[in-house]
Amino acid sequence: MSILGGVIGLGASLFGGIKAGKERRKMDKFLNKQNTENTAWYNANALSDYTQRADAQNLMGQLRNTLTKQNKIAANTAVVTGATPEQQAVQKEQSNKVVSDTFSNIGALGQQWKDRVTDKYLARKDNIAQQRMGMMGQNAQSYENLMGNGLNMLTGSLSGLF
Repeated sequence: MSILGGVIGLGASLFGGIKAGKERRKMDKFLNKQNTENTAWYNANALSDYTQRADAQNLMGQLRNTLTKQNKIAANTAVVTGATPEQQAVQKEQSNKVVSDTFSNIGALGQQWKDRVTDKYLARKDNIAQQRMGMMGQNAQSYENLMGNGLNMLTGSLSGLF
């Protein structure tokens, strides 16, 4: 009877180990997929040209429209008031400063965006690594349990013989 119990226990342990292994492979495949998606998301967001984003394009379009209107008004005013070329140059210089400042701000916003994307990417990557470490710890514990159970069954079977 003790040999039969040992064989049943060994069979149950093997069955459990095989099923656990399948589940771990599923988890590993899922984590690999998450890692691939995370890297693709990072590449698409952090490595892209921020000025091509819709919000930056909208800001540049609004700036372009505003400056076009202001330049027309300034040109018409110059004709009416007889503004000197120096006064017109000052107006153009002010317009160029607005453009320069706007592009500097867009650059700063782009860097902030990329920093947030990088932070999120690293947090996700760390989460995946923590899950993998948890799986490795569980695997080690399972192997230790399997070894202990096998030794217990062997000891039980041998004690039943004597």
